Amino acid sequence: MAALWLIVRILLWVLAVLLGLVVLALFVPITAELQADETGFAAWLRVLFVRMKLYPRPEKEEKPRPEKRKKEKKAPPAPAEKAPAQTVRQAAPENAPQAKETPAPKAEAPAGPAPQKQAKAAQPQNASLADKLPKDLDRTLALVATAGGAVRRLLAGLTVHGIKAFLPVHKDTAADTALAVGRIWAAVGAGLGALQNFIRIRPGEITVQPDYTGDEERNASFSCKITGCLFIMVSVGIWAFRRLKEQKFL
Repeated sequence: MAALWLIVRILLWVLAVLLGLVVLALFVPITAELQADETGFAAWLRVLFVRMKLYPRPEKEEKPRPEKRKKEKKAPPAPAEKAPAQTVRQAAPENAPQAKETPAPKAEAPAGPAPQKQAKAAQPQNASLADKLPKDLDRTLALVATAGGAVRRLLAGLTVHGIKAFLPVHKDTAADTALAVGRIWAAVGAGLGALQNFIRIRPGEITVQPDYTGDEERNASFSCKITGCLFIMVSVGIWAFRRLKEQKFL
């Protein structure tokens, strides 16, 4: 009995450790690193001290495959051509009486009340479609509301930080370049203000530099980090599943 109780205690401790590891994994931050420059776009995923490249994936070296020898198949002998059969037509006798074609009887047009019956039969179908439209519209709006709520909750749990942006602006004249720089700064400020209503953003180094010579256009670059928590993603998924089940989509 004591040995059995010891085994049960060991199993309980193992289950408690596994449960603790699962809970800890749910609260571990997951970071996506994005970078774009003249060489292209790249993305990495970092979990604690582990960093893996998501895009572009390294190309796998293709191993040369041994060529299989194809066995030559002998073509079957061609069948001998047959002479075309000559058809013999029998001439009809000259004095034979020709049969006269009798005209087929014309189908009479249906009576007048038939179209009225068809129109009356179509009225219940149109009425049923009109009754179904409000229900389908309500279900569609409920589905859109659930999807929007899930996206809003998911974005609220993300944080954008480590922003580094360098944007050179070049126009034909110096005056046009200065005006373009001002417009871009206004768009950046308005965009950041709008995005902060949905997602947490920590502004980093954003540089909009006037390029009067056009030599800095190739140096444009952008990079940022997006950090989230697996617990928030799982909770959003559970919330969306419950809402869809309550609305009888699942």
